[in-house]
Amino acid sequence: MEIKTKAFDTVAIDPADIITFARGLIGFENKHKFVLLGDPEKTEALVWLQSIEDQNLALVAIQPRLFRTDYKPSVHLDELKDLEVEDEADLLVYAIITVPSQVAKMTANLKAPVVINVKNNKAKQVILNDDRYKIKEPVFTEN
Repeated sequence: MEIKTKAFDTVAIDPADIITFARGLIGFENKHKFVLLGDPEKTEALVWLQSIEDQNLALVAIQPRLFRTDYKPSVHLDELKDLEVEDEADLLVYAIITVPSQVAKMTANLKAPVVINVKNNKAKQVILNDDRYKIKEPVFTEN
């Protein structure tokens, strides 16, 4: 199927790749169907979480462990019940990125990660009750 996107014009996607957020995302509770654009299996650090319901809704995301190797969010299994998780290895975790005009000051929301069960493409944005992680965690550290 083809969808119109914010960053890539029209792209072909496999309907099997559609990720469903039963409750939407924070601030976008009425949008439930998304697709990841970019290949997290390759060298692309950033991916687009593109709504297939609204071509203008696309969020940049990153796997947090790419810049915070110590990132280990503690999520209660009850919070992931909707995702029907059978094996923790089936989970992908992303943080939504904010990219300001100065890209070097980009931040990631580590307080509310997006968790995707790759076995069934069910997903949820979880709010962590953990003071170690910030809503605006710098992606790049200053040397």
